[in-house]
Amino acid sequence: MIHILILREANDWFLPLSLCYNRGKDLKENIFMNAIKNLSKTISRQIRVIILVILLAYVIVTNISNLGAFLPALERLVPLGLIIFGIIYLMLNKKEFAAHATLLFGFFLSAGTNFVNSILSLRFEPFGLANPLSVESFLELFGFIYLTLMVISLFLNKSDQTKSNRKDLVLTTIIAGLFFYLRGGLFLTISKLLLPVISLFFGLPLATILFLAAGVIDVPFDFINTLLNVNLLTIPLSYYLFSLFAFYLIYGAIKGILGEMNK
Repeated sequence: MIHILILREANDWFLPLSLCYNRGKDLKENIFMNAIKNLSKTISRQIRVIILVILLAYVIVTNISNLGAFLPALERLVPLGLIIFGIIYLMLNKKEFAAHATLLFGFFLSAGTNFVNSILSLRFEPFGLANPLSVESFLELFGFIYLTLMVISLFLNKSDQTKSNRKDLVLTTIIAGLFFYLRGGLFLTISKLLLPVISLFFGLPLATILFLAAGVIDVPFDFINTLLNVNLLTIPLSYYLFSLFAFYLIYGAIKGILGEMNK
């Protein structure tokens, strides 16, 4: 009987304490989520545009170094230009969620992983980081954290998340996805379609077409470079077929871009 009373008294003490702990934990989580949600309201649109432009400028600067020969340089720069133009177009048309999400997934998604891997590469003999950090590492980490928080904030505030009903673009995306899958497998398909899918559901048709075109616009430059430097008889038939498929997609993208610009 005495043991039962002691247990009851202990329960009477611990139950309120556990309730207070849970309430305190929930309160902290609510404060944290509210802080993230209010981030897009705290930072004005003008400041968000400036930060986005700075991050885009950083992307351009880091991608124009060590370009090499003319055709390989175009093979890198033209897709980059289409993506940059698509992101700017989304931002100017107040599709901020899509603009920030495409910039994050297109250029800064790996920054967090790279930073953590550098920190964890610490060794004691010789003492230091096997993968040393640089100024670029911290700049990319800032971009990763800022864009991640801003994307979450804009999503929680349901910013410009009107979904597109363009069935023609859905079909075009599926056809492009088939091309990417046959050309390079699943991982290439995901990497090439990530930005177009984001823009398809949360952005604008023109940006979606630009992102799709960026995935295949490198093919003509690679094709010309291959014809100039490789024995034509040694090139497999699959290369010609995939190149023709890419030319068809580029032709459709050009028509789509001109059609959207004339609306």
